[in-house]
Amino acid sequence: MKVTSMFFAVVVLIWLVNAVVARAEDKDLSSHIQVTKYAPKINSFPGCTHIAFSGKTEIVTAGNRLFFRTDSRSPFRESAIKRLKDAHAVVFNPHDRLFYATDTGNHRLITFRDPASSQVQNHLTSLADTRLKRPHDIVFDQSTGWLYSLNPDSSKVFRFKNAGMTADVLDLSRHLGYSRALTIVNDRLYVIGSSVGAVVEVIDFGKQQYKIHNSFEKRKDAVAGSWKSTGLVLNDVDFFQGHWYATSYFCPTYAGKNDYDENKFIRFQTWQDLKEGTWDDLSQFLPSKVVPYYLTPGEKALFIAVFNHEEAGTFDKVYQLTKCD
Repeated sequence: MKVTSMFFAVVVLIWLVNAVVARAEDKDLSSHIQVTKYAPKINSFPGCTHIAFSGKTEIVTAGNRLFFRTDSRSPFRESAIKRLKDAHAVVFNPHDRLFYATDTGNHRLITFRDPASSQVQNHLTSLADTRLKRPHDIVFDQSTGWLYSLNPDSSKVFRFKNAGMTADVLDLSRHLGYSRALTIVNDRLYVIGSSVGAVVEVIDFGKQQYKIHNSFEKRKDAVAGSWKSTGLVLNDVDFFQGHWYATSYFCPTYAGKNDYDENKFIRFQTWQDLKEGTWDDLSQFLPSKVVPYYLTPGEKALFIAVFNHEEAGTFDKVYQLTKCD
């Protein structure tokens, strides 16, 4: 009886110590970073996966619609561009002065000059002799002028110029499953392997040279899940002021009885940290149940597009993370 009581006391003591440490860590994080609503301050977008900035123009990708503004103090308004289907991301190409959007459900990329106008300049349905199939992300490399996009199911990454006339492809299907995002940091392309929880760092696209950064305790190849059941299911990874930040597709529908908030938004300093699980869990800074999706680093803030998987359009917003002095 005494042994049982002692064992119980030790277990309780360990739990209390861990709880105190966790609270201390949370307090320490809160003193260094702040996450606040960016847009809309009230109500919700009808879906929200990405925010793009070009000068004073801001564009939010929201499913079948784009929302924009040219003054950060003004409310967003709906773009005149119609007939989009499950659009995911937008980027501006300063070389041809065009915005490029992934019209995901229509299996194409579209270009437009002004989100206030309904005019679409062009659309691309294939690159490098390969049909586009639900292209998700699109990014622009300022140092080289290349645009990059990807087919998520096949893990084929495209780079192109000249409205797609110049293009080639990198096939990562041997290493990645379903892949949602692309990131450029310090003139280097990173491919976000969502279902396998890994990031491919492309060293030389033309020579097909790359290396793979795996994540800690990956349990299952899955397009969505929870930390306990799948390990990380990466939506995006990006770099901001000394840390890598990563989002995962965790939500009640896919989490089952597991915690759907744990590790859905994390930060780490090195790829070794990602491999060893040495990261900060920032999930408590975002509302419960929402899915943090694409990240957009700015000069002073990191922007996080989030949506509610179970009830789209009810809590779909853009948040901003800032460092505290």
